[in-house]
Amino acid sequence: MKKTLMLLAATLALFLVVATGFAQSKTTLSVGIPGDAKSLDPHQATDTMSFTISMQINEPLVTMDGKTKKLVPILAERWEVVNPETYKFFLKKGVKFHNGDELTADDVVFSLRRAATESVHAKSWGKYIDPEGFKVIDKYTVIVKTKGPVGGFLQSMKHPYANIFSKKAVQAAGAEYFRNPVGTGPYMFKKWTKGESIELAAFEDYHGKKPAFKTLTFFVLPDDSSRVIALETKKVDMIYAVPTSDYDRLNASSKVNVVMGQGLRLLFLGMNTQKKPLSDPRVRLAIQYAINKEAYNQVVYQGQATVPEGPLVTASEFSAPNAKPYPFDQAKAKALLAQAGYPNGLTLSLWTGNFQDRVNGATVIQSMLDQVGIKVNIQVFESASFNTKMSGTDQDLFISQWGMQTNRDAGNYWTSLFHSSSIGTNNWALLKDSVVDTELDTVARIVDDKERTAHLQKVWDRLMELNPIVPLSIPYELYGAQNNLVGVENLADGQINSLLNLSKK
Repeated sequence: MKKTLMLLAATLALFLVVATGFAQSKTTLSVGIPGDAKSLDPHQATDTMSFTISMQINEPLVTMDGKTKKLVPILAERWEVVNPETYKFFLKKGVKFHNGDELTADDVVFSLRRAATESVHAKSWGKYIDPEGFKVIDKYTVIVKTKGPVGGFLQSMKHPYANIFSKKAVQAAGAEYFRNPVGTGPYMFKKWTKGESIELAAFEDYHGKKPAFKTLTFFVLPDDSSRVIALETKKVDMIYAVPTSDYDRLNASSKVNVVMGQGLRLLFLGMNTQKKPLSDPRVRLAIQYAINKEAYNQVVYQGQATVPEGPLVTASEFSAPNAKPYPFDQAKAKALLAQAGYPNGLTLSLWTGNFQDRVNGATVIQSMLDQVGIKVNIQVFESASFNTKMSGTDQDLFISQWGMQTNRDAGNYWTSLFHSSSIGTNNWALLKDSVVDTELDTVARIVDDKERTAHLQKVWDRLMELNPIVPLSIPYELYGAQNNLVGVENLADGQINSLLNLSKK
């Protein structure tokens, strides 16, 4: 019995060390994340958590600052736009990969050609790169060509598809590269325990500002309550995705702090524009007027969100001047329904995934639409099933979201959601409009920022006229952190942030 008690005491002591050790040390940073990575090779990943980890390990030639929305150099010291489809990059000299090799123009060519031909992004971001258009001028200078003029090409390098890898390391590892990535970032890969944690170590030869921590560990904590408890018990220094229901309580605590970052996800009510009665623009506009967006955000997100000004995340490079959302006006909604031939109302189905905020939001929408005579039947699906059903054409109303964590370009954003070529992928509203298509195609071919802005304004105006979606909410990104963690307030890229600038008091 005595031996058993001693063993239990030792086990408890070990647990306490594990539970508190990371957050107590000034040389370690531990972060609780809501899911595990799928792959540590950004060319084979599409999920947020994979990109979250890769952001610490890999770097692009240039990126867009999440706060200033300005291009900043990373691996390229500078660049020249030779012509609308030719870019000349001058590499920073002396940059080391985690395996000790120096970054050269050959690594840039290898990485971007791989993005264009072999990655899962080859038909999206990679399709704009000309795989035969590279030219190595010297060890530190390289020409990159696109397939014709590409609007926002440099800005797109914020996406991990444009990370630069060690040619030698990728070729040596082959199909197993995703398990042991080699980059130029401030942290290098150390260990991955699937479903539990990913451990990184500071890279001593990093070419930029040295990281404040010797180790950076990501703990996989999918359950919201477990993640919050890990923060409160100091198992972790920081967590992503603080539940809105815990915001006030945690913020009132003297132990931890909750930082409200800019929202990068647009939550919206989508409408099937090809199916009666939603094919009638008057019905869609009626639904716009029938929904009280302020009330929606108070109920669903306890006010930890902002009302969108239109069909775009406010963090985008483009913002429409004098933009404002449709007001809440039940009288106008009823009048529009009557004009459309539905004076006695109508009945629609509303599909949503089984995320709690979406389910809660569906109930709120059901109540609001009922007040103008629209009866709503809610159907909740498991996430994978929801996505499968949305690839068809049977939907009436649906709740979805689209984010801007990896790119802030409105043209790319709207092309994914509203271009007719995206039907079958992400254009779940099934919008087919020649004006939208033509303007987005034009935006994709224009490099000049002012000219692009003029065409983006036309897309905005047309979408506000057509109303394929009701923009509902831009939830704030909520980060939980120990009081001694400095720099969290400067995070501006959702859950795909470089954590280089964090430190402890």
